[in-house]
Amino acid sequence: MTDYTDSKILHTKSPDDLVFLDIETTGLDCSKGAKIVEIAMLKLKSGVEERYESLVNPGQPIPSECSKIHSIYDNMVLNSPRFKDIAKDISDFIGTGTLVCHNAKFDLTFVSKELKESGIILKGARYIDTLKLARQYFSFDSNVLGNIAAAIGVEADIKHRAMADVLTMVSVAKYIFKNMYRKGIDSIEPELFD
Repeated sequence: MTDYTDSKILHTKSPDDLVFLDIETTGLDCSKGAKIVEIAMLKLKSGVEERYESLVNPGQPIPSECSKIHSIYDNMVLNSPRFKDIAKDISDFIGTGTLVCHNAKFDLTFVSKELKESGIILKGARYIDTLKLARQYFSFDSNVLGNIAAAIGVEADIKHRAMADVLTMVSVAKYIFKNMYRKGIDSIEPELFD
């Protein structure tokens, strides 16, 4: 289990040690058996960028309505690792960084459940939810990630694939942090995931 007990304030002027994370799944509710089919993360630490991404074999058919959204099909994940096979790599990549997600509870509930099933506990991880910040500090017509990106002039190449959404989220987060700083909000205290 990683120790997340150190208090950490994110400075909006120059945020550091961030892990942007996005997943694609077989459904909307992991408590009803939905599984991750793709995970992507981008770490920004001390000006260095690292990326991690993988398709994931969910061990179950991907419903066609989900494939229509994220364009991931059964044949694409057939030879991909199961989540348990990459769980340690995912946990190590996250480390003690602050997770950044758009609609964090969704992503982190799935990741936490699958890590726990693999014997790794995510409890107490720090996170920032760009969806929550967008709702709290801005007045976008729509708070959907792609719509925020379009509103601020960021072009998203492929929607609903994990790394494409992570890259869009990085641009959206930079915009949010910069404009929060301009509004006199110079720090954010990340929330703890339980």
